[in-house]
Amino acid sequence: MASLAILVMHSGRWDNDNCYVDYTIEGVIFKESSSYRELYNVIAMQLGVDTNLIKLKLEYRVKESKTPMLIHNDMGVRVYIMLKKSADDFNKYPICISKMDNSSNITELCESSNQENDMVTSICNDGIADFETMHMSIGELVEPLCVLGSGSCDGVISDPCNKYVEIDQVYKNKATLKSVMQNYAIENRFQYRTVRSNAIR
Repeated sequence: MASLAILVMHSGRWDNDNCYVDYTIEGVIFKESSSYRELYNVIAMQLGVDTNLIKLKLEYRVKESKTPMLIHNDMGVRVYIMLKKSADDFNKYPICISKMDNSSNITELCESSNQENDMVTSICNDGIADFETMHMSIGELVEPLCVLGSGSCDGVISDPCNKYVEIDQVYKNKATLKSVMQNYAIENRFQYRTVRSNAIR
């Protein structure tokens, strides 16, 4: 696999002339066959950004175009790699990073909450829509969900009906884990693969 070296400009801003100014620059190496998610993770790791809290917007500027081009999927990465490989100058087509608050985690918390409580429903329906206008912090939105949850807010899951399954979750005990996994398997129509008891077909 061939690798590609690129320049990453970050901690800057776009001015009125669509030029990225007041930035810091770093170099990043990634595989040419990388997907968008892999490129995103390599850049986030190099910059020391927690992607749970901050969302990165990857853009670069083509000289003929006034507006920067956004890299937001695998096709955008492939186009960028083709342009970068055709350029003879290492400094050409640096990726400019804009950092934004990642408010999608709040939405995921509301969607994953399986409480039937009216207060949780009102937080999900009203709180997210008015988040920007009310200028509430993430802690103010998440705290009521934790208080209403069936377990404590220390990150240990004690609800056997938990529908939000993710890697590296901690469960209260083995019975809770078993119950959550069984429900998850049923909801996602998981089929257990077994070896045939006889070799004759």
